[in-house]
Amino acid sequence: MGNRYLDLLAEFGVGGAHPGGFPLTKKVLSSIPLPPSSSVLDIGCGTGQTAEYLSDHLSYTVTAIDNHPLMVEKAAKRLQSKAAVQYGSAMNLEFADLTFDMVLAESVISFTGDAQKTLHEIHRVLKEKGVFLCNEMTAAKRLSKKQLSTVKDLYGIEEVLTEGQWIDKLSSAGFARVSRVPDVDTIVETQITDLHPSNNISEDLYDLWDEHHAFLKAHKKSLSYRIFLCEK
Repeated sequence: MGNRYLDLLAEFGVGGAHPGGFPLTKKVLSSIPLPPSSSVLDIGCGTGQTAEYLSDHLSYTVTAIDNHPLMVEKAAKRLQSKAAVQYGSAMNLEFADLTFDMVLAESVISFTGDAQKTLHEIHRVLKEKGVFLCNEMTAAKRLSKKQLSTVKDLYGIEEVLTEGQWIDKLSSAGFARVSRVPDVDTIVETQITDLHPSNNISEDLYDLWDEHHAFLKAHKKSLSYRIFLCEK
């Protein structure tokens, strides 16, 4: 059985679906001093909005992967020769050790099914002194069983980690330094302006979109997000 929330993002072709959206992505990337032509892996690239920015505006050499075939199709159409786009699993990266200067994941790790295994894979493919930047949904405190059940039903994910739990997992994966990139402490819905919708989208996905927005509004005090910059 697939993940209907990820189907929603793919069918609507949503760019910048992660917390803070594309404006936050640009802000955070501007603070990371990587030289032009640095090699960057964008995990869970979606329709390729961030990968395009990494290539066009920051002049990085970009590899973009996603495990949703429709996302890969839309990203490849968008990026063409700007980045290498391929189907791939974050838990089993098909790249050699020490390949990339930076790995980027925007609201991806929680969806992989095994955050710890995914983080170990990311650490493996990073070069020495490489950096990993991630933006992930984070619980202000441990969620109740009812909240977790709702999260699982809506997003298909098993858990929402607290900030401390994220730091523990990142450190356990081998990162020498884990720091939080300061931002806001609550999820604020960002207007989505980048859409590449498919034809004949299923009606249930429109309903799911409404459920998603209602969920964020109802849980804005218990759910937030954190951005972590991790150095190998």
